[in-house]
Order: sequence, then structure tokens, then C-alpha cells
Amino acid sequence: MNLERLSTPQRISAVAILVVFIAAFLPWVSIMGFGALGIEGDGVITLVMAGAGAGILAATTGLFGEPRTPGKASQIVLLVLAVLVALIGLLDMNGAAAIGLYLTLLAGVAWVVGAAWQLSLAKETPPAAPAAGTVDEA
Repeated sequence: MNLERLSTPQRISAVAILVVFIAAFLPWVSIMGFGALGIEGDGVITLVMAGAGAGILAATTGLFGEPRTPGKASQIVLLVLAVLVALIGLLDMNGAAAIGLYLTLLAGVAWVVGAAWQLSLAKETPPAAPAAGTVDEA
């Protein structure tokens, strides 16, 4: 595993995904000493999304194996997953919210920032020019 292959926005997304994953196992609601863990409710959904996001991020960046450049489709999927996690955190927020729900919301927002930043970097990067002496079959 080579973490140096990740760009800054991808590192932000990776840390946010890890926090979302951990937050699913923490209390999301607590009232007078009684609480409910995230995995007893919507935390299962965010846990699955974090797992899918981690898999997509690892596979498309070449975190394991050969270096790769992530495609636009994978970056859009990561952004959609991030928005859904942040939305779940926001919609579940209430007066009895506990640490897991706060972490899910904040990490979801951080994931959105990282995924959107990475997508904007991909738009700025022009396609690579063919090497000198090669024929471009367009």
C-alpha cells in the first residue's frame, strides 16, 4: 500500500471515509443514559457507502498495485456517495444526537469537499499529449 500515490483531495476523502466507517459503530442517539448505535439504524447505510467508497478509491488510484489515474465516472460516484452520507447525517440530526452522528455529518461534509476538489482537479488537467514520434489513431 502506497499512500504517497494519493493526492491531497484523495487523502481528505480517505480520512473522511475512515471516520464515517468508525462513526457507524458509535452512538448516534443518546437520551438519559440510553443510546442507539449507528449500526442499529441508518449507520448501516453509511457503513456500506464508506466501504464502497474505500474500495472505489483504492481501486481507481492504484493504492495497491500499479499506479492509476482515476476516471471521471469513479470520481462522480465518490462524490454522490459523499453527498448521500452527508445528507443522511443531516437528516438524522436531532436534539438527542450523539458523537457518532456528529462525526458522520462532519466526515460526510469533509468527504464531499475532498471528492469535489478531486473532480475539479480532473477538469483542470489537460489530456496527455502523445509522445514524439508516435502516431495518434483518432
